[in-house]
Amino acid sequence: MRAGLYLAVRLYLRLYALSLSVSLLMPFFALLFYAAGWVVSRGKADIEKFVYQLVGVVIAVIAQIATSEALWDLYIFMSGGQLEYLIASPSYPLAVLMAFYVTQFMFFGLGVAVTAAVVLAVIKGPVYAAAMTLAVLTAAIFSLPLLGIALALTYLLPYVRNPGPLSSVLNAAVMFFGGALYPASILPGALQAISHLLPFATWAEAVRSLALALELPIRLLGPLLGYMAYFALGVVVWNFYVRSLQRSGRYHVW
Repeated sequence: MRAGLYLAVRLYLRLYALSLSVSLLMPFFALLFYAAGWVVSRGKADIEKFVYQLVGVVIAVIAQIATSEALWDLYIFMSGGQLEYLIASPSYPLAVLMAFYVTQFMFFGLGVAVTAAVVLAVIKGPVYAAAMTLAVLTAAIFSLPLLGIALALTYLLPYVRNPGPLSSVLNAAVMFFGGALYPASILPGALQAISHLLPFATWAEAVRSLALALELPIRLLGPLLGYMAYFALGVVVWNFYVRSLQRSGRYHVW
């Protein structure tokens, strides 16, 4: 994993400018969502609604890193031949992929977190800035189920040959069922049931509670740990997929 971290850091250092631009644009996107709510509510949206959207954008960015971006990283490894090299080497491919996820989170996730913390410090005080940082670190720990979904979907890459459709489905699930920009409780009953089956909404609620209410509700710990089954499933599917690649010798996706 150490070698994977070294390679990942070298790669993402080249994307530092992109990381900075995403971080700086994040409050702007939150303001756009807030403005839309202000118009719909005819000027009744207070500053707390902007804060809600600000944290929501952070949540959405981290969720995208753990799902669609992780899937694209896996595709790049397969299309560029790096996966074949990793499987043939003494290193553990999954550990290298985890190193890439951790590094990408550090460059992009922590970047938007710092920006959000500064804005929260101005609006609500320095305590909330510290809470935002803690919430993002907690989000990283409990994002393993999200990453597990991306690992499981890797099995489909040789068939679809393009992660775009799978990535779009993941992004839609995060935005529609994930409770990032609005609470999942406003969805109709059937859609709420689907949301409860997925790990996004509970994860987002925990992150937002830490950032804005300064607490992690005990009632969320059970579901958060239960959703770790998604990560376990992803690891099982990944290991099965690696063994199938070793048997077939088809490591590449074009």
